[in-house]
Amino acid sequence: MRRTISKAATLGLLIVGAIIAQAAQSNEPALSSAQTAAVARQIATLRSPAERHMAEGWSNSKKVAEMICRPAALIVLKKQDKTIDRVFLGTEMHGSLTLESNSRLTGNGEFRTSKGWQDFTFTCDVSPETGKVTAFQPVLKR
Repeated sequence: MRRTISKAATLGLLIVGAIIAQAAQSNEPALSSAQTAAVARQIATLRSPAERHMAEGWSNSKKVAEMICRPAALIVLKKQDKTIDRVFLGTEMHGSLTLESNSRLTGNGEFRTSKGWQDFTFTCDVSPETGKVTAFQPVLKR
């Protein structure tokens, strides 16, 4: 029995160590349980298993951008220009999204209007308690 407990304890320590190492390696804040649940709900709505699998592997900043902040960004931006129909948060460039804490995401984005694509920077504030956006502030680049 003692040997079984020892193996279980060792396995548990390895799992915890892997989680800590992954968090340290990513240099990103962990998401709250409400934020994790909100992201999981959105990922579950993706059409194919391949899309869901890909989204599950994203960084926390990409998950927050795509699953929590982007829907709010579209609502806020459409109030400024009703012709806006697409919004992207982040670019393929490293560092275009920064999860400053589990309550703030900043970065670059772009939206499409009837006149074409427009670049902007943004701040997206997210409640760790609810996993919902509390503020989205875009700043247009000229």
